[in-house]
Amino acid sequence: MTTFKTWKEKPTEVEAQRAVEVFFAYLKKGELENAKNSVDHLYNDWEESIHVIWRDHYLIHEIAEDESFEGKEWLTNLEWLGNLDILDDFMWADENGNSRYFDVSLTYLGEPSGFAAQFFLVKNDDHYVLKRGLIDMA
Repeated sequence: MTTFKTWKEKPTEVEAQRAVEVFFAYLKKGELENAKNSVDHLYNDWEESIHVIWRDHYLIHEIAEDESFEGKEWLTNLEWLGNLDILDDFMWADENGNSRYFDVSLTYLGEPSGFAAQFFLVKNDDHYVLKRGLIDMA
């Protein structure tokens, strides 16, 4: 099983971005558990986030029998995730002068979707981790 990356020293921007690329590579292959476990998370909203991505990307192009979260149609056939990708537009910023975060834009069917995923570089005790924030409209 995949586990999220930790760094003893503060990683470079490129190292953190590569961890996010791995996260999205798992998503694109429909490997939700590996994607979930490849980064830490700020919120306990994993399934809700995947449903939002499905609803606001897949449903623009396709008709679903059940669009609800509870119907789980968004989980029964994960091929739609193969159309999800990210741009190489990592936008870094500082928060309160002591932590860093960045956004990356999502694409669907090769087109920018207006969604962004946010990741925070956080120091925990003696190591650094990358935490997924919101994945939502930019």
